Amino acid sequence: MIKIGGRIQTNKDNINLCNSLKVNKLRYVAGLAFVSMIWGATFPLVKESLKYITPMGFISLRFFIASSILLAFYFRNISKNRQVVKASLLLGFFLFLGYAFQTVGLRYTTSSNAGFITGLYVVFTPIFSYFLVGERITKRIGFALVVSVTGLYFLSGATGFNFGDALELLCAIAYGIHVALIGKFTRDFDSPTLTILQLFFVFLFSSFFWGADGFYMEYSPVMIFGVIFTGIFASAMGILIQVRAQRYISPSRAAIIFTTEPVFAGIFSYIFLGEGMSLTGLVGAILILSAMLLSAFEGENQESSWLCPGE
Repeated sequence: MIKIGGRIQTNKDNINLCNSLKVNKLRYVAGLAFVSMIWGATFPLVKESLKYITPMGFISLRFFIASSILLAFYFRNISKNRQVVKASLLLGFFLFLGYAFQTVGLRYTTSSNAGFITGLYVVFTPIFSYFLVGERITKRIGFALVVSVTGLYFLSGATGFNFGDALELLCAIAYGIHVALIGKFTRDFDSPTLTILQLFFVFLFSSFFWGADGFYMEYSPVMIFGVIFTGIFASAMGILIQVRAQRYISPSRAAIIFTTEPVFAGIFSYIFLGEGMSLTGLVGAILILSAMLLSAFEGENQESSWLCPGE
């Protein structure tokens, strides 16, 4: 039996959960791909917003909006289990580190390098998942990892390594741990509680460092829209979908699907900022999409073993 959201999940519940996985697998893959698209769409928006607010300030306002919106909808369903608070604190800590390293790192490196290096969490996730949740790395997932990392390299055309690149590497490590930990905790606690609490902890962490900067902010319609859009769609909706989907999708597969984020970032950057994509970038985008498809259509028994290890 498994305890979920303060109630005991029986073996019958486990069987129903496994059957639901087999029927709706592509639904959850599509959900994560949608989240990846939203995150990619925020890239040019965040880049413009940071002209008027510090990175910690942007993160603070973004996650305040996200946690407040979800709390309004799920207030009565929030679990008061002490264990879920501890799990959410750990998730919130690594999520905060990821956003902090990524945002600050963009001040010292190119967006191309940042996109490639951050995307390396697709490599770190299976490693951390092996140690944290005991996930097996199948041959298909392993091959998809190689294809996706190759695609990220071609997409970014990354060159050199500086202080900003080092911060982006720390971001990738933090994201890898975060995705792996979601795979660990999402099977034990309900999704809304786990999502709301970790978002709230990110808000607290970022607010502390924003205060150290004197809460600097300049009013701008672009910045206001950026905070609201990312708070509602990228954080509240996006992370809730991620937490729910990862009950059914292994951390390694989720990481591979998220490598489509720089593809979408390139598309939206072209549309809104006029940034073009080179031939090598196009090759990289195709490789990344191919890796996602390889991961998405992995055999049923292999994915079922993630949630139903007895099968």
